[in-house]
Amino acid sequence: MAVMRPKGRRHAAAALLLMASFTSASAANKIPLPPKRPPDLTPAPIETPDTTIEMPVAPKLVTPVKPALSSLSREDLLKEVNTALSSLTQFSARFAQTDASGQTLTGRLTVLKPGRLRFDYNPPSALKIIADGNLVAVIDQKLNTQDVYSIGLTPLKFLLSRSIDLAREFKILDARVEPDRVVIEMEDSTTFGGASQLEIGLDPKTLLLRNWTVTDPQGYPVSVVLSQIDTKHEPDGMLFVIPQRPGSGKNAQ
Repeated sequence: MAVMRPKGRRHAAAALLLMASFTSASAANKIPLPPKRPPDLTPAPIETPDTTIEMPVAPKLVTPVKPALSSLSREDLLKEVNTALSSLTQFSARFAQTDASGQTLTGRLTVLKPGRLRFDYNPPSALKIIADGNLVAVIDQKLNTQDVYSIGLTPLKFLLSRSIDLAREFKILDARVEPDRVVIEMEDSTTFGGASQLEIGLDPKTLLLRNWTVTDPQGYPVSVVLSQIDTKHEPDGMLFVIPQRPGSGKNAQ
């Protein structure tokens, strides 16, 4: 495995933290009216029996209104967030990643549960991050390096697990509803290098994941903001295959 230069290693470290990071139509054809009745024709009125049948009116079904998120207890709010994250089984989105130095990288994120994820960074970055369900590879095409880690050593659980229980996977520090987002703050003691802090933000109306921030054990944060989220189209499974470099195998850390 090639030795990473300091700048490349800093970008890869940020990338790994990131892993800790979807008028009406034309009018209907009118039926022509019959011709007017001639004035000299006056047929005798025909008496018809009243056949009107009064149908019983079905009672209206009232859909129960869910309580406002701001009125929920922390436990109930976490249940709502768990349900929303678990139901997000696939999506792609644009992302903007900002590290502690203020540098911002952009690209596309693709997720297919369980366990599969791909970050494709836009130039000038040469980074790719691929999770295949078991391993996560941080690939720098410019430096020709590929570092592979176990998914369990990254804070990807909130993004990749099929069934999510945040209180089981993390230590919950705070759960609150702000005017423009729902915020869950957590600590993950199982990540590579020590305990890290994780904050996720969700849309207050749909509970769709919008952003997250991971702070490493040394206190350096990496933030990710999602946009143009597509949850309807299933990604191609081949996107999540970690490539083998010629003459080298996967060295999981």
